[in-house]
Amino acid sequence: MDFPIRKIIHVDMDAFYASVEQHDHPELRGKAIAVGGMHRGVLTTASYEARKFGVRSAMPTRIALEKCPQLIIVKPRFGRYKEVSKQVRNIFFEYTDLVEPLSLDEAYLDVTQNKKGVDSANDIAREIRKEIFEKTGLTASAGISINKFLAKVASDINKPNGQKTIHPDQVIEFLEKLPIEKFYGVGKVTATRMNSLGIFNGKDLKQKTLNEMVSLFGKSGKHFFNVVRGIHLSEVNPNRIRKSIAVEETFWD
Repeated sequence: MDFPIRKIIHVDMDAFYASVEQHDHPELRGKAIAVGGMHRGVLTTASYEARKFGVRSAMPTRIALEKCPQLIIVKPRFGRYKEVSKQVRNIFFEYTDLVEPLSLDEAYLDVTQNKKGVDSANDIAREIRKEIFEKTGLTASAGISINKFLAKVASDINKPNGQKTIHPDQVIEFLEKLPIEKFYGVGKVTATRMNSLGIFNGKDLKQKTLNEMVSLFGKSGKHFFNVVRGIHLSEVNPNRIRKSIAVEETFWD
């Protein structure tokens, strides 16, 4: 690979808001719960017990209750979530200052050079997850790879409470097998269009030339051409403003 090889970790707390509520309220542990509005509104997070019934974040409360009548709805406590998020972020800073929060419950870390002098990013991720559990009682999952895109994809593979490393020598094979809808920047509309062109995974995408991709998808075509070859040069940005959390009035109904 003729581009810089970095060590990037994506840490994603497991069902964060719901897990905080189950941690703080032992009577909720092991039960199907969701954080969100009582009647109207939508859910922000569902516990893993609730997800077994098909309950998901961003789902209208009414539909969630139809899927899981025993679902316990808990009002959000964003002040508490921010407090726990700060605890987690302080753990990140023990290892590196290159931390890019994406939301209260997930962040990228660049540990290519780190404060602990640990060579293995996999070991760092394991240590971070262990420390998060010891200090907050919550579990986190992690993905480790050479860029942000791959690290984020990897963090979903062994959820909850697991981690996955995609080593440099595994990148190309992994990307070729990856379903096209998993690629960064490929939404439902783009995925449908790619499918109509016979592109269903990274291997199919790789058959297209740069000119073909730009002709078909404009500037995004160059991005897709690069990312399927493991080239995603977006750096971890510690100055990124964490995306705000919109709280609809309907949450409180």
